[in-house]
Amino acid sequence: METTESRLKLLYQLFKPGLAFSIVVTVVPALLLDERIPSLSLIFYTLLGTGLSAMASFAYNQLLEQHTDAKMKRTAKRVLPAGKLDPILVHIVGSSLLGAGILILHIKSGWLAASLALFSFLFYVFIYTLLLKPHTDLSTVLGGICGAIGPLIGEAALRGTVTIEGILLFLLVFLWQPPHFWALSIFRLEDYRAAGFPLLPIKKGIPVTVRQMILYQALLILAMLAVWFPAGIGSYFYLLLSIPFGLYILFRMVRLKKNTTPTEARSIFFLTIFHNILWHGSLTAELLLRNW
Repeated sequence: METTESRLKLLYQLFKPGLAFSIVVTVVPALLLDERIPSLSLIFYTLLGTGLSAMASFAYNQLLEQHTDAKMKRTAKRVLPAGKLDPILVHIVGSSLLGAGILILHIKSGWLAASLALFSFLFYVFIYTLLLKPHTDLSTVLGGICGAIGPLIGEAALRGTVTIEGILLFLLVFLWQPPHFWALSIFRLEDYRAAGFPLLPIKKGIPVTVRQMILYQALLILAMLAVWFPAGIGSYFYLLLSIPFGLYILFRMVRLKKNTTPTEARSIFFLTIFHNILWHGSLTAELLLRNW
């Protein structure tokens, strides 16, 4: 008999709090853009509301994709394809998390932050999951809009508006996502082929995909430089940690053209995750020290 404890463990797997944390991390630098550190209350509730709405979007994504998830080795054991949770329960908990997240943002962080989080949820679930991912290889790029919304939520909570600084931080995450997910799709190519998703490496081939990865990684490095100059958001600590590692990943992507193996693609996938953590961590540390 299924216990409450076992249901909670399954819900934990479904709502992917670890992945939600990776989105919450992107909110932090934008919350520190002003010369003074905002109140801990604003920081806490903005991060909480963003995290709850992100977890809700992951749940609804899996609700809509449970049949395709069942065709993929990587996702076949997820709780919904495996029949471990009642979809109605997922609807109830997911909608509750969404409602709580948007309400917290509206009350504590302002209407614009709440609206951006709601837009991200609606875009991810209805535009990306239902319309883009099953039908076009542009889904990875366009889907990055909702995945990169965190900095805009952070600046909206801080200032009540969005400026070029928030847009530049948004651009970093937006440019980071395509090569990150294309590396995963090359590594898991047969899985995605079995599910019928027309991703770029399936529709146009791996060589075209690798060239696109190189292009987006080069653009990411340029955007990182722009955060330093002329924007002046980050300084030398951020620069010395983010740029060399970004160039190393670019080198690995160039090497992927000659050695297009799942192992090499998998390595690049994990390197991009570390790069994301590295630049957000260094930028957050710099802004904290500057504003302390």
